[in-house]
Amino acid sequence: MQNSTRPNTKRPYNVPTCMTSQIPRTFLAVLLITACLPVSSHAAPADILAPVGPNLPAAHMRAVPATIDKPAKPIFDVRKYGAKGDGTTYDTVALQKAIDACGGTGGTVILSQGSFLTAQLTLRPKMTLFIDKSAVLLGGTNPEDYPVLMPAKTAATALRRSILFADHADHLVLNGGGTIDGQGPLVKMTGKEPFRPSLLRIFSSNDVIVRNLTLKNPRMWTDIYSECDHLTIDHLKVISPAGYAANLDGVDVCDCSNTVVSNCDVQAEDDGICLKSHGPLGLHNVTVENNTIRDFVANGIKIGTASHGPVDGIKIINNTVTSSRIGGVCIESVDGSVMKDILVDGLDLYDVAQPIFIRLGARTLPAGSISGVTVERVRAISANHRTPPSCTICGIPSAHIGDIVIRDCYIEMPGGIATIPSAPKERESDYPESSMFGNTPAYGFYVRHADNVILDHVIIGRYAPDARPWLTSDDAKVATNACQDRAQISKTNPPKP
Repeated sequence: MQNSTRPNTKRPYNVPTCMTSQIPRTFLAVLLITACLPVSSHAAPADILAPVGPNLPAAHMRAVPATIDKPAKPIFDVRKYGAKGDGTTYDTVALQKAIDACGGTGGTVILSQGSFLTAQLTLRPKMTLFIDKSAVLLGGTNPEDYPVLMPAKTAATALRRSILFADHADHLVLNGGGTIDGQGPLVKMTGKEPFRPSLLRIFSSNDVIVRNLTLKNPRMWTDIYSECDHLTIDHLKVISPAGYAANLDGVDVCDCSNTVVSNCDVQAEDDGICLKSHGPLGLHNVTVENNTIRDFVANGIKIGTASHGPVDGIKIINNTVTSSRIGGVCIESVDGSVMKDILVDGLDLYDVAQPIFIRLGARTLPAGSISGVTVERVRAISANHRTPPSCTICGIPSAHIGDIVIRDCYIEMPGGIATIPSAPKERESDYPESSMFGNTPAYGFYVRHADNVILDHVIIGRYAPDARPWLTSDDAKVATNACQDRAQISKTNPPKP
């Protein structure tokens, strides 16, 4: 695909100005009127325009204590069903008997004082699995422990194996303060995602609560929630370290509605918290709030890559991401998804390569759309240069991104490019990754094939000298308001969050 016209690289960008020749008059008028109004809740707060560095305000994360509810009666103690809890004897039969007896009663299956080794288990509706803080549910390490087990109907057909499985399990609760350990480094299973087990898969279930658990050492995506409604994921500690397998996402929410992911501590080899759509249901009214994510290989918070159904009502509120090798927050429609009404508000990024990545592509036709996205109060400091860095907002020639606002943000970038590169290849049908365009013609924001993009009170700087301007647009309508190019700055070393 032939590139569109490159920007005029001789234009001085040291003092950002509105690109009036590319903006409709009515749109420009609204922008100018807005700029003259008194400072409102949408204007940059005084402290975000203060001197650069760690003195800038962090995301307003709250210390929310975990509360573990008392197990509901009737109680089903797995030891009474024959479980030994010695960590070496398979307790699968005893555990499944207790679960089957509890299902539908509103009662609780309790694991306590031991390590309970098991093969794959099926959870039931209207029950609680209570793993006490003194207990570990230990996944087996043999391939025969994880036969393919799928719901009768799902769009997520590649998610086939796990320690815990549930389908149409309404009013299911997992709680207790204990641990589910998949023993990932010891699991004798390799290959692509469908051939390896997760810790937890819940399909087509309503009013589900998963909270107060440690999930560690999966062999695939850690915990998966697909086609659920009214789902609460809260106070999970996820430990999916790098080094023994790939694709170890932290939390995956797929085609769910009315969902909250909050107060979680996620350490993930792959994407930290990922919202996906594998089918026509899509994602609706999903909030990701007050989470801390440490990502070893890929992205902190991502909407996509699987992006088939509609996505709307997404709120990413007051989160922190550290050590992400690729992207901080990524919004990706490449499979025809219509994405709109997305808010990112309050996001701290430490040691992240590409802070913001918004991509409309076309792995399948027709292409979808991305519109109505607001990203505000992002602070990206101590940026890394592990992959070619910049913030990118890129559609394709036949499908533009529209109505994007980046507001009240402070972003540090590595810089260090001696010559301005050419416009990158379009790569319309490629897997979306924030490093896919290499070094772009801007050290800060590269905007291509996009309409009505506003950068409002954005402060940006770089550690090393760079030939590129902070902002370059290509076949795009971009306006700036009260932005500051701080040019070369000293790299800050903020305390770890």
